[in-house]
Amino acid sequence: MRAFTDLEPTEPVVVIGLMSGTSADGVDAACVRLSHPPGQPFEWELLGSAVASYPGSLADALLAPETLALPDVARLNIEVGVALAEAAAAAAAQARLSLDDITLIGSHGQTVWHDPDGAVGGVGATLQIGEPAEIAERTGCPVWSDFRTADVAAGGQGAPLVPYVDWLLFTHPDRWTVCLNLGGIANLTVLPPGGERGDVIAFDTGPGNMVLDELARRLLGSDRDDDGAAASRGTVDVRRLQTALADAYFSRPAPKSTGREAFGAPFVEHHFAPLENLSADETDDRMATAAALTVESVGAALDGSAGTARVPEDATILVSGGGRKNGALMAGLAERCRPRPVIAIEERGMDGDLKEAIAFAILAYESALGRRVNLPSVTGAKHAVRCGKLTLPR
Repeated sequence: MRAFTDLEPTEPVVVIGLMSGTSADGVDAACVRLSHPPGQPFEWELLGSAVASYPGSLADALLAPETLALPDVARLNIEVGVALAEAAAAAAAQARLSLDDITLIGSHGQTVWHDPDGAVGGVGATLQIGEPAEIAERTGCPVWSDFRTADVAAGGQGAPLVPYVDWLLFTHPDRWTVCLNLGGIANLTVLPPGGERGDVIAFDTGPGNMVLDELARRLLGSDRDDDGAAASRGTVDVRRLQTALADAYFSRPAPKSTGREAFGAPFVEHHFAPLENLSADETDDRMATAAALTVESVGAALDGSAGTARVPEDATILVSGGGRKNGALMAGLAERCRPRPVIAIEERGMDGDLKEAIAFAILAYESALGRRVNLPSVTGAKHAVRCGKLTLPR
């Protein structure tokens, strides 16, 4: 392995990106070759990938972070770190590379608390677990992690951070582009034609799959509504939908970010109860209403509900994340966002399941080179910062 201090932007390096999102279902790992000489276009190539599911007990704990005691957080920090290390090793192996070939690992970690506005306790805070020392020890690779905290310290939301990567990879010289990620939380990045980094607009719109998945666990006995089948059969409960959309988050102006604290199990209980002894039709109607909540909150955001300008009707919407596999969501978005075309990001040459893992490889690489990857126009930080912390192996 080349010494980390020898990292140079003029020569390609191999970086592994690790992402565990708010769905808390496991780790996505992407092994990529990266190069970004000053003044030159960014170049990337996917070499290998891996997806590792969390054991059921670990996933259950991560889905209810508000119930965790301090000893639980300490233990889960290690358990998630081990899972991240194993996913990194699997991605290198799938790329037919030794871990000695890896220059750097970038790990987002698993968010267990995100309250940058200090709504609870009066102090803005965010916490991602997945101990980087475990990753470094088990892989022998330098690890760049804990990306959000520097931006929060500078007065920002600490999220979203992927818009920097969207800007690097998907800005078109002549057309507006929207990058929409449908993970547990939905977030979008608006890229003006030929825009500079300060022109980027991005924020979390609200729940992506989070409400749908919680209802699927409660009503379908499954981790998800496969292909949106139940939602597609159901009828939207307009009154219930309007009540859910009255949540203050949706009308808050950007910059803004959110997570399980706002749209987890308590939100579902409040807006979708009762959840017991429902008929098949009532179950499908709940799923349809949850899908409509995601669709309408995204559509309203594009129309300017977050205090931003309406996105032009000729913008192309590139969708990534697990939600792009939900037929009810994609059909609803196509109708709600018309005439803007809604297409899967695969049509632009990227695996939509791996986008955020690839992004954190890029964010780690850029940060290690001393570049500032937060966008104050997006996060609300007072200034650009160098995000993340370095953990060196033995």
